[in-house]
Amino acid sequence: MLSAQRADDGSYRLVGHPAIMSSLWSIPGVLRKIIEDPVSNKKATDRLFPPTYSDPDSEKEHRRLLEDDLQKRQLQKLAIFEKVLATSDSGMSAITIPKRDFDAVLAILTDLRLVLAVDLGIESEEWEDHLDEDQIADPRMHFLQLIGGIQHLLLEATGLVDFEIDPDDLKKPRSP
Repeated sequence: MLSAQRADDGSYRLVGHPAIMSSLWSIPGVLRKIIEDPVSNKKATDRLFPPTYSDPDSEKEHRRLLEDDLQKRQLQKLAIFEKVLATSDSGMSAITIPKRDFDAVLAILTDLRLVLAVDLGIESEEWEDHLDEDQIADPRMHFLQLIGGIQHLLLEATGLVDFEIDPDDLKKPRSP
């Protein structure tokens, strides 16, 4: 079971089984590889850094001028995410996210979901309605749903989300 609460100081505490919580340590490595070696997964790179211009020459110039800054910002968010994990409770049953780091943590979770969606071939918002048995059994699908559930719980703790999901639903993928 997972839960998230907001503390009086504005920080957030995400609590769950240590196996689930420690799986979050896989995120920085996956994203860092794509950020530092954009050709390693071109589709994921394009999802993380979508084109700004439809004209190829303008886009090439834009990337030449700004790509280093975009990569640097992504790596900074990763460093924040890693720091949050590293300063968490021993045993990884709880993660405390300082208020100032909340947006970066959510952004990293979103980035991983984008990468997983690309790798799983998810291209529409109705993707859950079209899953086949192989996709349902894919561990990446379970991780995608887990990360989405974590994001939802964290957003719910902010008071910005006005409905609740059953945390037990995060454990099982939806069937078509």
